[in-house]
Amino acid sequence: MSQLATIASTLVSVILPVFGLIVVGRLIIRFGIVDRSETKGLTGLIFWVLLPSLLFLSIVGSRTPPRLDVIGLYFAVALPVFALSVLGGIALLRMTLAQAAVFGLNAAFGNTVLLGIPIVSAIWGGAGLAILLSIIAAHSLLLLPAATVLVELDRGEHRRRLLDTVRETVLGSLKNPIISSIMAATAWNGTGLPVPEALRRILELLAQAAPALALISLGASLPVLRRATIGPPVLAATVIKLAVMPLCMGLAVAAAAVPQPAAIIMVVTAALPTGANAFLLAHRSGAMMEVSAATVVVATIVSVATLTAIISTAL
Repeated sequence: MSQLATIASTLVSVILPVFGLIVVGRLIIRFGIVDRSETKGLTGLIFWVLLPSLLFLSIVGSRTPPRLDVIGLYFAVALPVFALSVLGGIALLRMTLAQAAVFGLNAAFGNTVLLGIPIVSAIWGGAGLAILLSIIAAHSLLLLPAATVLVELDRGEHRRRLLDTVRETVLGSLKNPIISSIMAATAWNGTGLPVPEALRRILELLAQAAPALALISLGASLPVLRRATIGPPVLAATVIKLAVMPLCMGLAVAAAAVPQPAAIIMVVTAALPTGANAFLLAHRSGAMMEVSAATVVVATIVSVATLTAIISTAL
C-alpha cells in the first residue's frame, strides 16, 4: 500500500504537473490560441535567454565542476545502446545506414533539456540539476556527431567533406546557448568571483520562467502524430529508449556503486523520451522523418507511465 501511495504521490506532485504543461502547449496550438509558426519566437526566448539563465545560476550556485565520472559512465551505456540500435536497424529492420543512424538516435538521444531540466529541478533542486548538466554538456557533443557521420557515410561523402561535417556539428553544438551557458558558468566558477547582486536578481527572474515555458513550448512544437507511421521502427525505438536504456543504466550505476542522488538522476535521464534533435537530424538528412516524428510523440506519451514508475521506485 505504501508503494501505491508513493506512485500516486509522484504522479500527482511531479509527473502530472510536468506533462500537464505539455498538454497546455498542445492545446494552445490545437485551438488556435497561438499559431504554430508563432512558437518559433517563444522557443528562441527559451533557448537563448531563459534556460541559459537557469543553467548558469545552477552551476554558479552549486560551485560544482562537471562530473567527469557521471559523463564517462553515462556514455559508456548510451554510446553502446546507440551503436547496437544502429546495427539492429540494419540487420533486423533492413534499414539503410542513414535510416539506422536516425533510428539509433531515436533510441538513445533523450529530451534532457525541455523535459529533463523541469523534472530533475522539481525533485532534486539545484544539486540534482548540477548532475544533469554534466550529461547535457556531453549529450550533443557525442551522440549527434556520431549519427551525423553515419548519415554522411551513407551518402558516400569524401573524407574531407565528412571531416567538415563533423567539425561543423561539433562547433554548432559548442555555440548552442545551452552548452555555452554551462561552459560560461564553469569558467565563472573558476574565477571565484560572486555574481553581482543586480545581475543575479535578473537571472533569477528569468530562470523562474524557464521550466514552465519550456514545457509549454515542448507541447506546442511536438509533431502531429499520424497513426500510419506507428510501426516496428517507432515501437522498437520507444522500447529501447524508455525500457532498455534505463535498465542498462541502472545496472551500470549499481555495478559502479554510484552514490545517490547521482545514480537515480542518471537512470531518470536515460529514461527520458526521445529528444527533438533526433527528428531534426531526420529532417536534415531526409531519412525517416515521419518515423522519427512519431517516435518523439509516442515516447513522450508513454514516458508518463515509465518515468512515474522509475521515480516512484527511487523515492
